Amino acid sequence: MRSNFTQKMLFILIFAASVFAQNSSEIVAANGEKYPVAGRDRTRNDNEIVVFTTDFYKKKPTFKNGVDVYVVDGKVSVIQDRAGAIYLFNKPDPGVIAVGKDGFVFSAQGDARKWVVANIKVGDAVAVSEIKINKNSSGEIVPSASLPCFAGAYYRKAVTSFDVWTGIGGLVKLGTPKVDENRLDEKDKQPLDNFSVYMGGNAGGKSEVDAGLSWEFTLDETGKRSSRRNAFRPFWRTKTWNSAPDEKKFYFYPGETVQMAVLVAGPNKLRLIISDGKTKTFQTDFDAEGFTANIPRQFKRVNAIDQRHNEGKPVQPTRAEITGAEWMNTILLRGAGADAKQIPMDKTRFTDMRCAGESNISVTTTGAAKGAEKIDIYGTPKK
Repeated sequence: MRSNFTQKMLFILIFAASVFAQNSSEIVAANGEKYPVAGRDRTRNDNEIVVFTTDFYKKKPTFKNGVDVYVVDGKVSVIQDRAGAIYLFNKPDPGVIAVGKDGFVFSAQGDARKWVVANIKVGDAVAVSEIKINKNSSGEIVPSASLPCFAGAYYRKAVTSFDVWTGIGGLVKLGTPKVDENRLDEKDKQPLDNFSVYMGGNAGGKSEVDAGLSWEFTLDETGKRSSRRNAFRPFWRTKTWNSAPDEKKFYFYPGETVQMAVLVAGPNKLRLIISDGKTKTFQTDFDAEGFTANIPRQFKRVNAIDQRHNEGKPVQPTRAEITGAEWMNTILLRGAGADAKQIPMDKTRFTDMRCAGESNISVTTTGAAKGAEKIDIYGTPKK
């Protein structure tokens, strides 16, 4: 039987999620760059590319806050950047394109317009290409067999395919960090290795979000800061780093079990929930650019040893480690409202990334069907 806490968390997850549609085609520019097509013969929304037949375009022309591209015989015939003319160059609206019977039009707005301006030129070859997608028997897009590691940290990431996922949630026992006392910053004498356990997502391969718990300093009853980082505290990172208020009720400690979730809360919005199911709960909605109806989404969970001043660089040798972390379960959300499905994040639904190398990561599966496993991370591999 589920606990009241678990039932409450699942209720929050289900009814906060929003439904999004998967793209099945994309615009392919002459330089190889691609952008997903959000729809055909309908109103264009922000950050979308919509494709029109010439008949539909004549009857229901686009608005002035975008760029229109007319393609005939596979080549760009006309580009009408109405938004650029009006809002950037303070010129009169050039109006819609005078199209003929042949060809088609695609129109872009917001980020999609920026992509068109940067990648599409008159005379270029351009195509609308169907996206080839491998799906399983449940209609889910199959995750990649492997993905390249991002340099600068030791971590274990379980990451889904880009699909119509609307969130991720799980129950995790927090690991115990151990720093390398021989790796201290020369200026502040603090360890150069830090620790985190988090979830997050990516929209369309461009907008990456991290959100969860990071090993941080704390304040005592008098407001004095601890001399070393000594507790996990909620954070979320989009273009900037953000943290929960520096208060005792938002401190989580090694060995504690917490519920964590990141889910779509609306267009360009994600929600982070972290709770011990008793007295400590943190929840926030935050801006997450790109998490919109026309963009496929990917979700992840990560256990990591991060390295200060080293992001994007080769990992530095260290004896830091974090052990004893355990995911009791992990679920993915698919759909919206009461119709949202809770799907176990088992090994068929994620790419298993062990970085910088497999010898640094120890994973013990404890419940394959429910996405449960123990994870230990070692800067120096154990023999």
